[in-house]
Amino acid sequence: MPTTLLTDIAEAKITAAAGSGTAVAITHIALGDGNGANYAPSYSQTALRREKARQAIQTRHIVGTNAWRVKAEFDPETPAFAVREMGFFDADGDLIAVWAGNDVVARQTGAITYLVDHVLSFTRVEDGLVIVNAPDDVVFDVAASTAAALANLQLEQLRQADVLRRLTGSY
Repeated sequence: MPTTLLTDIAEAKITAAAGSGTAVAITHIALGDGNGANYAPSYSQTALRREKARQAIQTRHIVGTNAWRVKAEFDPETPAFAVREMGFFDADGDLIAVWAGNDVVARQTGAITYLVDHVLSFTRVEDGLVIVNAPDDVVFDVAASTAAALANLQLEQLRQADVLRRLTGSY
């Protein structure tokens, strides 16, 4: 069964960042073909066996105390290859998590939009150390529309107050 492992580098970086005000920003997802073969991922892994494409993470949201879902799209112009491995990289370019396995059923890229919708679990680090600095997509949309509605309401109230001041002559 394919497995997602948090790498040794990730464990060290997340633990060092805890309480320091620094962050480990997971920013990109990479796809690879495993150098043409399936394999079991390793905690000590620092790169994919053969990376073929990389995209920025488009959305992320919390799904548990130490887990979050990431999404990215690889467009139809992505070179065609059989995906046997995925890597999740931070802003420094370090491999934070790797997905692979001896029994991966490879999926093909190219000519279609290849969607990645993956849950990253950070079970190798203590609860509470992983903070997703990104809004939950649905919650963010509601918050943004609510903020806009409140701003419009306040503007209308100010406009009405101004009209009342003019009518009553009180400034």
